[in-house]
Amino acid sequence: MIRTVDDRTDQRIDNPTDDIDNTDNPWIIRSRVVHAMTVPFTIQIVGMPWQSAEDLDGMIDTAATRIANHLHSVETRFSPFNARSLVACARRGDWSALLNDPDFAEVYALCTQAKQLTDGAFDPMHDGAYDPTGIVKGWAIQRAHERILMPLVRSERCAAAALGGGGDIQTAVHADSDFQWRIGVQNPFAVDAGTTHTDAEHTATSHTATLRTITLRNGAVATSGTYRRGEHITRTAHDLAQATVVDDHLIFADMWATAAISAGERRFRELTDPHGRLLAVLVRADHTIATIGDSDSLTAADRYR
Repeated sequence: MIRTVDDRTDQRIDNPTDDIDNTDNPWIIRSRVVHAMTVPFTIQIVGMPWQSAEDLDGMIDTAATRIANHLHSVETRFSPFNARSLVACARRGDWSALLNDPDFAEVYALCTQAKQLTDGAFDPMHDGAYDPTGIVKGWAIQRAHERILMPLVRSERCAAAALGGGGDIQTAVHADSDFQWRIGVQNPFAVDAGTTHTDAEHTATSHTATLRTITLRNGAVATSGTYRRGEHITRTAHDLAQATVVDDHLIFADMWATAAISAGERRFRELTDPHGRLLAVLVRADHTIATIGDSDSLTAADRYR
């Protein structure tokens, strides 16, 4: 069943038939999918042991409506394909949004910081035009998670919550809950390759499709590559097909994942070495996998065909 958030046909909420409610599993989980920015965004809320499925349905429907409105606003203002967006105006030389729109100014500052931190590997200029899309989606997800989902977790209205889309995921778990998110890193060379996804208990894909499973409570995972969107990142090396980065904050995970694809593995290792605790899964063009950081929660073969 599809229910429209309002009269915009490009802004809708799907009620999937595969909501997880397993009697062998103490967790009751509800999911909704919001379509924006040409990708589906999945919202998941995990109930407390005493909560009913009906209570979760009402909670996630309200959250999904707010998230859909938020994502639609971000798309309207930041899409480089919308001639009236703030980004399109900046491309034409009108940068007044830096003074008039706090969100535009924040994203611009984040892009500038990302370029400095990555020594230029992350660059908001693509083909000579300002293009902050490498950070906008992660920023939009993180902001919606912080403002809409995190209050539900902190107030014990739910045990856990996650929001993800296009390979980017931000998760949270209440301090008193032992719930864990399991995030599958997909194989970019598989025929049915899609985006990184979450599942409460099992990753519902074959071993050839899922390369790693990351166990996470409060944190973020971002995946960048060219297998779905083509060469949308300016690259100085082409030895990586995909990069997945784990961080506390999705904005920085997204930044480093994009930088990895841009700079290549050797330069990426040089750039991230001072950060020490960074965890990344790199899929090379020759179909081998490299893991940076603590890999105790990652499981899969190191080579596949």
